[in-house]
Amino acid sequence: MHSSSASFTFRVLGTPVPQGSVKAFGSRVVANNEHALGSWRSDVASAAQRAKPADWDINAPVSLRCEFVFPRPLSHYGTGKNATKLKPSAPRYHVKTPDVDKLVRGVADSIGDAVARVLLNNDSQIVSIYAAKRYSTDDFLGAIITITALS
Repeated sequence: MHSSSASFTFRVLGTPVPQGSVKAFGSRVVANNEHALGSWRSDVASAAQRAKPADWDINAPVSLRCEFVFPRPLSHYGTGKNATKLKPSAPRYHVKTPDVDKLVRGVADSIGDAVARVLLNNDSQIVSIYAAKRYSTDDFLGAIITITALS
């Protein structure tokens, strides 16, 4: 692998969707947010495919960094002339659902799908993960993902 392609970052627009555990109903297995998750995973895979360097090593162990960016609820803002100002009581951190580990699972499975082989042969090649979720500070909503190939 060339050092020039050891790391790259891409953005995925939209609301990040968690990939939770799957529930079985009789003989049918369904995820609780099947449609939204499928669409999100497809968006992640497409963005990764477009951004990956031409000489990307699909067999390399990798480090994954994910930053999930969510909109602030209107209740965090004032009213009237203060509609654009955060209330002093607005939380600094995004401590509501979805859980950060379930958000990461959706990304990891998108880039490491053994069938599609977008960036990895298998998501078991991910050897370290840094993940955070936050409220948007500009107009961007989605995920900022950095993949680093480890030599």
